[in-house]
Amino acid sequence: MDYPRYHNYNRSQDYEYYDDNPWADNDDKRKIDRRYTHAEDSEPPRAARQGGRRSETMTSWIQRQANSHGVQLAGAAVLSGVAVAGAILGYQSVKRQAAVEELKASIPAWDESSVEKVVTPPISEEDRRSALLAKRAQQGDYDDDLILEQLARNRVFLNDEGLEKLRSSFIIVVGCGGVGSHAAAALARSGVGRIRLIDFDQVTLSSLNRHALATLADVGTPKVHCIEKRLQQVTPWVRFDCRNQLYSEAAADQLLNPWSMANDTVTRKPDYVLDCIDNISSKVSLLHYCHSRGIKVISSMGAGCKSDPTRVAIGDISLSLEDPLSRSTRRRLKMLGVSSGIPVVFSLEKPGPGKAELLPLAEEEISKGDVSDLGVLPDFRVRILPVLGTMPAVFGYTIANHVICEVSGYPNEYNPAGKSRDKFYDSILGALQGTEARLAKTIEGQDPVGLRIPISKEDVGYLIEEVWRSKSVVSGLTTRLVLIRWERPVHGFGADPELLKQGQKGVRLQLSELVCMTKEEALHHETEVLKGGKKHSEVYDDTIIQKVRERMEEERFFQRYRSLRKSTGRHEADRVCINQGSMTGKRYLLVLLVLICLSFAAWRSLGYSTVETVKDKELDRALDEGNRDRIGGWFGSNALPGFSDMAHIQTLDARLLPGEKKAWFRRSKRRLIIVGDVHGCKDELEKLLARVSFNREKGDHLIFTGDLISKGPESVEVVRLARKYSASCVRGNHEDKVLLTRREISGSSRSTGSSAKRETKAHVLARQLSDDDATWLESCPVILKVGYIRGMGDVVVVHGGLVPGVPLERQDPSSVMTMRTLDVDSHTPSSLKEGTGWSKVFDEYQHRMVKEKNERPTTVIYGHDAKQLPVIRLYTKGLDTSCVRGGKLTALIIGDGGRQRLKQVKCKGYV
Repeated sequence: MDYPRYHNYNRSQDYEYYDDNPWADNDDKRKIDRRYTHAEDSEPPRAARQGGRRSETMTSWIQRQANSHGVQLAGAAVLSGVAVAGAILGYQSVKRQAAVEELKASIPAWDESSVEKVVTPPISEEDRRSALLAKRAQQGDYDDDLILEQLARNRVFLNDEGLEKLRSSFIIVVGCGGVGSHAAAALARSGVGRIRLIDFDQVTLSSLNRHALATLADVGTPKVHCIEKRLQQVTPWVRFDCRNQLYSEAAADQLLNPWSMANDTVTRKPDYVLDCIDNISSKVSLLHYCHSRGIKVISSMGAGCKSDPTRVAIGDISLSLEDPLSRSTRRRLKMLGVSSGIPVVFSLEKPGPGKAELLPLAEEEISKGDVSDLGVLPDFRVRILPVLGTMPAVFGYTIANHVICEVSGYPNEYNPAGKSRDKFYDSILGALQGTEARLAKTIEGQDPVGLRIPISKEDVGYLIEEVWRSKSVVSGLTTRLVLIRWERPVHGFGADPELLKQGQKGVRLQLSELVCMTKEEALHHETEVLKGGKKHSEVYDDTIIQKVRERMEEERFFQRYRSLRKSTGRHEADRVCINQGSMTGKRYLLVLLVLICLSFAAWRSLGYSTVETVKDKELDRALDEGNRDRIGGWFGSNALPGFSDMAHIQTLDARLLPGEKKAWFRRSKRRLIIVGDVHGCKDELEKLLARVSFNREKGDHLIFTGDLISKGPESVEVVRLARKYSASCVRGNHEDKVLLTRREISGSSRSTGSSAKRETKAHVLARQLSDDDATWLESCPVILKVGYIRGMGDVVVVHGGLVPGVPLERQDPSSVMTMRTLDVDSHTPSSLKEGTGWSKVFDEYQHRMVKEKNERPTTVIYGHDAKQLPVIRLYTKGLDTSCVRGGKLTALIIGDGGRQRLKQVKCKGYV
């Protein structure tokens, strides 16, 4: 049977053919297949025929099975089993979820009120009472007088204003381990009012060797809560904000935000941040955050492997070179653009053989795989760092000390980085030696070979670090520093003639004569002042000159404490090095003398503290008002009235006083030149007046402290010189004696016509004085009230002294002219040298009046009590320096604004 329409038959139409021709039987289909011929595929579709037969077979099998009753029962059983299992598992899942939700709901919220309940063991009764007391104190139910009493020592040290700044401050301590716990404890005990503690860690047994406050009972509890709990027992009024979490860059804004507590109305930005972290990544992140936002921060470098507390220093992070933690921190900060400007506490101690070092990991731990898994947290140290328990405390207290001083405004000038700069000092010493040799050769024409200066490397370090604070006095620069003389020496440059007589080619040079400048400034100073002879006022402004004077006075004051040789009374020429060519016997003799002097100095040092303690007790006893009341009043409260034949008190013309303000842009026009006991030494007086450039026409006024006359060769000439300059003078005991002798001579002459008594020096001098001279001396008061001078208060000039606490009009005139010491109990004055000096008691009395009663002080300038050096205290100034016995004649110059300076000239010995 032929179907022409299928001549173009293809495989895709094969099944259509069968479907579209239902009339064709199987024989016809096979016949068509055999006739089929195609140009592209000559093979018949065999696969199609076989697939058709398999499909027909599978379909018929499924139909037969579906109609089977057994199969239907099995399917029903399987489906019912699946349904039951799903129902059971679903029920269990729902029940489990409900139990989990119920358990979660039973856990309290993780806030500050529940931390103690969840983490720490049950609170003890003592801790509970301390917490309640702290709560009441922070609510204001705590007497402020009790707080001030507890902080009394800090209050005296920092003064009221400084303590108030500290109490209102807000400090953040990041890291509460060995360093942080000691720092936090010191801050709280010193009066800091608000402290935020940040640390994620808990107290461990191994941390008890260095933690300031943790005990065995605190092991396993957060460090921040341990510190808070212990410090509440000491300072219950301090508010703590505990953050038991890890510091990270992401949490920085939250952790370092301003103070804000629910029970505190104060909102305050942090005054200081203490970095006590030992992890480098967190440390760098914290320091960079604070530095970039202008938050004050101080960082603790590594205390591990350190054992020398004398090498702990504070300095800029750029100066911390010996500390591995600091080195890594500094390097990472530089990558962030921070190379300096962050103060750090670090140790200059260097590692060495036998010293502790970072412990290596055990081989078995390394063999297990990645060692970073051993760390507490990622990027944390995995090896053990040995720590001596005392060193974190040193670091912590050093940081706390810095913060306390900075916040309270207490002046603090550190030795820069605490570095030992021996080479630097050697170079400065060499430059000073070269300068002295050059000046000796250029100006004096001396051979500088073999010239020595009495300055050691230790002296250079003392001057650079302590006196001049490692800065140029001119520009304040800290590099290329040298030391140079401030003034041209009176005796000239080069070797001192007195030392040459002893066979030593040495320069007479004192530490107080040297100033610190840069090399360029020193060269200019040498050219203009030392060689050119210009005055300082022609080269420098008054600010620099005043700073030099203050530092030199400070050095003179402290010199007696640092120089052992001076404390034994040895001559300063002993500081010059002995010639190397000395004979061996002389060397042994010198060594023996040095040992004797050192033994004597040690003996004095051992007894010094005891003597000072006794003196301090005597001073307290002398000013005890209760003791005064018991004895019926100090001397002077019932003193005799003044003598009618002498001027008791006079007041200086106020037009002669210096101005109250400092004259920065002009030289002072009015000065007071107050001169100590002259004793008839006219030549020395004229030299002194020339040295101070005394000029009455320009406003200078001359005042003498008495004893113008007697003992020296030219007493009458001195009186006439004082009259010539219209000077003021107080009556001294020698003037009083001569005037009484003159009156005695006059009375004796009127009665008998001659003197029957033996002639004394007083008689001779009394006869030499003219009537005008005697009248001028008679007019000299016992007490001269100079007037108010800035920085000194009410200034008074007397010859001998004053009894403290007694008004001027009640002072006994005879005692005022002759007193040197006071009786401790009654304040009865005495002319004896043995006893408690009146000036020391008077000075302490003025200190207490100013501090306790806020009264204006009185400063007494006096003579009479001869010493080798001026006795300068704040409120008493002794100017008698043994001129007539070969000492010096001293003048105190007071200029505008109360500026004070001393000038001296050497004197011949007349007695």
